[in-house]
Amino acid sequence: MMQLSAHEGTSERTAASRSQMYALLSVAFGFPDRDLHEAVRDGAFVQSVATLCKALPHALSTAVTGGLATAPDDYVEFESEYIRLFDVGASGPPCPLYGGVYIGDRMKNMEEATRFYNFFELRLSSDVRELPDHITTELEFLHYLAFREVEAAQRSGDVASLRRAEHDFLERHLCRWVPRLRERMLKQKPAPFFLALVDFAIAFFDADRAHVAAALEG
Repeated sequence: MMQLSAHEGTSERTAASRSQMYALLSVAFGFPDRDLHEAVRDGAFVQSVATLCKALPHALSTAVTGGLATAPDDYVEFESEYIRLFDVGASGPPCPLYGGVYIGDRMKNMEEATRFYNFFELRLSSDVRELPDHITTELEFLHYLAFREVEAAQRSGDVASLRRAEHDFLERHLCRWVPRLRERMLKQKPAPFFLALVDFAIAFFDADRAHVAAALEG
């Protein structure tokens, strides 16, 4: 976890907390391992979310975290629900975690996301199976941008260009397609944790986009 010294300013601490939240969500939307299941089941995951929320500049209601501590005792049941919703299906998963599925031409969407990554000299690792429009890839990108914002603020660098990229990426990608993912999920009667995760993500993305827009105007 990113550590800041006591003398760092509010701007740096805010960006650090935002970066950590994006990283945490990226883990949560990835294929669940036993560590994630245990963290959800024993409340450690929702506690991490709540702790980060307190450090954020957003007015996020605690109600949106309500289902994030709900998991079956059996890891296999937890894993199977993720697979059912997001990973398999006769003609693909019913609720794919790929943004291009929801917002028009998927190839065009992936190309646009890749241009964002390339602008910041980022390349997808050949060892990583996920594509440019997968939610974990997009979340890792925003985690990186917010981390870079901390570094830029510490050395009085160009924070504004990073914030513009954050705002534009949220507006063109996650804020557009994740609500449509939720609509599909409702038809599948998902387990409480996965619906709560998407609900929290939507609330966070909208609040973070508004925060970045206000920071740019300020």
